[in-house]
Amino acid sequence: MNKEMILEYLENNGVTDVDVVRSEENLMVATGFYDFDADELAAAKAYAESQVEEGEDTKEPLTSYLVDLAVDNLGEIMEDLIEEEGIDAQYLTYEMDEEDMESLQVAMLFSKGDLDKDLEDILDELEL
Repeated sequence: MNKEMILEYLENNGVTDVDVVRSEENLMVATGFYDFDADELAAAKAYAESQVEEGEDTKEPLTSYLVDLAVDNLGEIMEDLIEEEGIDAQYLTYEMDEEDMESLQVAMLFSKGDLDKDLEDILDELEL
């Protein structure tokens, strides 16, 4: 498993501030942030405004749109890594911080071969 290539691929595809929290021969667990670009933020704002009456709060539809977008894009990134590297990959997103809607924190697991644990179990062990 080429860990350096995985990290580079993540950073080239909008996942920044990647921090490897566990690394073993056939396993890597990392956290990072999916950063939304200007077009994604503009689309989310337009969507949120179209979902509420004038003057109403747009936070809920805005947050929902951004989380869905990040999940879709992260899914594509993981699928590409699975196909290109022949590895297994899992990810989960954390709750979006309504004070910082320009990124979404994500935890990721990359492995080669069978694992007895999933990402949530490992994060619990690491107390993350």
